Amino acid sequence: MRNVIIGTAGHVDHGKTHLIRALTGIDTDRLVEEKKRGITIELGFAWLDLGDGEKAGIVDVPGHERFIKNMLAGAGGVDLALLIVAADEGVMPQTIEHLGILSLLDIKAGIVVLTKCDMVDEEWLDLVEEDVLELIEPTFLKDADIIRTSAVKGEGIAELRSAIQALVSQASEKKSAVPYRLPIDRVFSLEGFGTIVTGTLIEGKLDKDSDVMLYPEGRKVRVRNIEVHGHEEPTAFAGQRVAVNLAGVSTEEVTRGDMLAPPDSMVTTDLIDVSLTVLPQATFSIKNGSRLHFYHGSRELLAKVWLIDTDELKSGESGFAQLALEEETSIKAKDRFIVRFYSPLQTIGGGLVLDPLPLKHRRQDKKIKETLLTLAGDDEESALYAALDSQSHLLEKEMRLKLRSGLDDRTYQRTLRRLLADKRAVSLGETRYVSADYLNKMEEKTIAILQAFHQAQPLTAGMRREALRTTLLPRTEIALTDKLLNVFIQRGSLVDRDGLIADATFEVALGQSEKELIEEIENIYLEEAYAPPATSEINEKYKKARIAEILSNLTRDGTLVRLDREILIHKTHLAAAAEKVNAAIKDGGQLTLAEFRDDIGTSRKFAVAILEHFDRTRVTRLVDGVRVSFSR
Repeated sequence: MRNVIIGTAGHVDHGKTHLIRALTGIDTDRLVEEKKRGITIELGFAWLDLGDGEKAGIVDVPGHERFIKNMLAGAGGVDLALLIVAADEGVMPQTIEHLGILSLLDIKAGIVVLTKCDMVDEEWLDLVEEDVLELIEPTFLKDADIIRTSAVKGEGIAELRSAIQALVSQASEKKSAVPYRLPIDRVFSLEGFGTIVTGTLIEGKLDKDSDVMLYPEGRKVRVRNIEVHGHEEPTAFAGQRVAVNLAGVSTEEVTRGDMLAPPDSMVTTDLIDVSLTVLPQATFSIKNGSRLHFYHGSRELLAKVWLIDTDELKSGESGFAQLALEEETSIKAKDRFIVRFYSPLQTIGGGLVLDPLPLKHRRQDKKIKETLLTLAGDDEESALYAALDSQSHLLEKEMRLKLRSGLDDRTYQRTLRRLLADKRAVSLGETRYVSADYLNKMEEKTIAILQAFHQAQPLTAGMRREALRTTLLPRTEIALTDKLLNVFIQRGSLVDRDGLIADATFEVALGQSEKELIEEIENIYLEEAYAPPATSEINEKYKKARIAEILSNLTRDGTLVRLDREILIHKTHLAAAAEKVNAAIKDGGQLTLAEFRDDIGTSRKFAVAILEHFDRTRVTRLVDGVRVSFSR
């Protein structure tokens, strides 16, 4: 079953409400003020029986210019439009404005209905129809049927109903395999039921007893009952007008413009990247920094526009922009919106949301324009890659990317798998992905950091990992930076030498003087055996040489072993001491500090340092003041 919403459009007092009553038998004017003044003020709703159990929802919108915001609140979920023109008045200002809004919302099909045809003669009707044809020629209605009607006499109503049925049969299916979204356009309460909201379900399906979230507040509520076309239903489907009885929230806590959707399915934002178009008939241009009224779904906000790569968009022109919203809202990529001039209040344009979670841009950044061009296109793989690449440096969790993409889950997963298979996207684990371009840039940056380090310290085997992390990404989680470094190590561009990271092409190059100095230092530690000089003494003695680097190299290659900050010992003597300890414990079962000190002929300080090293390396254990075998 196709679920379709039909929306009316047209100037005030052109007979929209009377036409709907003639089609459906339902009076959509429900307010006393509407009946008193004879004009529609608020949104009205009806349904048209199409036969075979199918019904189309109808949204009747106000035509008066003062109530355009109410018209916009109901236009967001419309599939087919009825552009209504009264034969006695012809094309009027809101006829043009409403048609522009429908075009900007990317409505694909509709019918032009001439009303009040019983009030004029045939010649006048022909003139009105000529004006209408000229109006719709550059729009989506250029090939639409034009049907002459009279609601009073019933003329043309059967023909209009048949034309609607034909369009409904050709309408494309709504997205059902996506999380549901219900923009709320009316809130009220009924005794015994509590809070009731209405809206057009624009995506997915909503089940009774679902746990839902009220956006942008982020409040969890529960669906108690669902009503579609006056009947209680267990499930509502995209394309249906829905009334939802909510539990867990009062009418004061819900407002028109709020959105019902599953938890964690929407982003809440006050900054969006968009493609923006100015209507050809607009009498004002959009200048950089302009303040505008912003309409999305059933929500109205104020926004400031920052144009990208231009200072002004004139009538009929399009461009990219970043909109700074004055309140937070919930929105998805590829959603449509309308903007109206701040003062005087006039519809000026609209467009397409490209990124609901962008970063602030520099206006003349060419890379931003390239990214937005890709996001605006139809190539899902290129668009997802552009979204990934533009924010890879944040190293955010995947959920942000998924919400920014605007893709349904199946399409998103399929597209991401292709990017991974082509190595355009790289996984860092824990559902984090980066683009190949970002990874390559970070690899180049890392190599540059290491090469500068190698030039400054040519006798050091590499940069300590923690120092490299801090230099490369000082404000990023340690684990994430390590994952990046490990990718570069796996690629072979870096090497890890016992915790020292080096450019893979780097080797310590020792000159003759350095070799002689290394040999001299090693001989000192060999000769001094179990009473080696303090590190500070060596540094002081050889302060004009690269002694710190030399000691670091001797320690890294295992020639010297560090017992504490000041004590290094040659590996030969440490191995001999280990043999003495093992032999003593084997013979006597234990070893005292004094026995070990005397056995190796050293002071208590060095004996303690060696035995504590053996404790740390699990050769011995300290038990009641004596050493025993660690395995005991």
